[in-house]
Amino acid sequence: MRTHTVLASPGYRVVVTPTRFRAAVLTLAMGFGVAVLPAPVAAEDTGPDSAQWYLDAVGADRAQRLVKGDGVTVAVVDTGVDAGHPDLLGRVLPGATVTTGGDVDVKQPGSRDLDGHGTAMAGLIAGQGEPLGVAPHAKILPVRVLRREDGALDPDHVYAGVRWAIDAGAQVVSLSLSGRPTEDAPWKSELIAHAIEHDVVLVAAAGNRATGDVRVGEPAAIPGVVAVSGLGRDGSVWDGSVTGGAVVLSAPAEDLPHLSAGGGWRTESGTSGAAAIVAGVAALIRSRYWDSGASGVVNRLIRTAHDQGSPGRDPGFGYGSVDAYEALTAAVAPVGRYPLEVAESPPAALTARPRRVWPGWWAVGVGAALLVGVAWVAWRGGARRGR
Repeated sequence: MRTHTVLASPGYRVVVTPTRFRAAVLTLAMGFGVAVLPAPVAAEDTGPDSAQWYLDAVGADRAQRLVKGDGVTVAVVDTGVDAGHPDLLGRVLPGATVTTGGDVDVKQPGSRDLDGHGTAMAGLIAGQGEPLGVAPHAKILPVRVLRREDGALDPDHVYAGVRWAIDAGAQVVSLSLSGRPTEDAPWKSELIAHAIEHDVVLVAAAGNRATGDVRVGEPAAIPGVVAVSGLGRDGSVWDGSVTGGAVVLSAPAEDLPHLSAGGGWRTESGTSGAAAIVAGVAALIRSRYWDSGASGVVNRLIRTAHDQGSPGRDPGFGYGSVDAYEALTAAVAPVGRYPLEVAESPPAALTARPRRVWPGWWAVGVGAALLVGVAWVAWRGGARRGR
């Protein structure tokens, strides 16, 4: 597997794992400079039918005959989403931007994306063209998180964005972010409690080995979050995926079509895409079983997953590989409580955001700047996208 890494010292790193790169390069203007970016494209079979293999793998092609995500809003907390992309027209809400100061500003829409990662995730969730998203009738609520002056993506800013998305009416929050787990802190249980109270499902990428991950990162590692590992085309655990006891579900991660900001698409691999796919499946379930709430959605996700690997939950597949069609059609007994283990209940008063400077979460994925020869550039920061 050919890997192109963007290292953000001390911690913000972006990994691009396309099958093949074309010779042409893009010049990307960043807030702190200009970088040269190789533009990844699909390899071997470059047509949409080949790239859409994941729809069949998770049963989304059959599931879409029943429901397509109508009435459901999926928040994408990321780099923003290009609302003008032809495959996302009419799907993207204005959203908001989390500024470098950590404040959520609705006057700065989240519906612009200079990086491309958020647009790629939105396409896997609700893309309407070829390739097609898992829940093409769902709405995307983009929450754009700005980097600090040093280029970092602060975990507390992501936290603020998630809370805003919950309060703004999202039913599912997709987090293609991963970073080194931190010690237990009240904000973690507060975040989960806030999501459960508002019937919102949080889905996050487990992380990528190519970016240096050795265990499931945050926010996926936070108890109560649906942590997603990646699968290869052959159905086995993708060799670039992080695994561990926190994994809840697995989904396709290899050779996925990623919409590019400004138009078009390319093929890339990573657990960012796997998390977006599961978020799309969650949207389908919520659309069909609206009254089941977050607990019912998560219960259907884990009870209908295909058990692979060791019997029961295991570090590679979690409860199994996600199956959208089974999740919509199987007879699943109602659940009386949230089916995943969660952290100890927080105090009654919820904090606005965790007040602490961390090494950070990482963003692993597309559209980053590169500066090694003509292919790599150092970003500075503290979060990683799980591409």
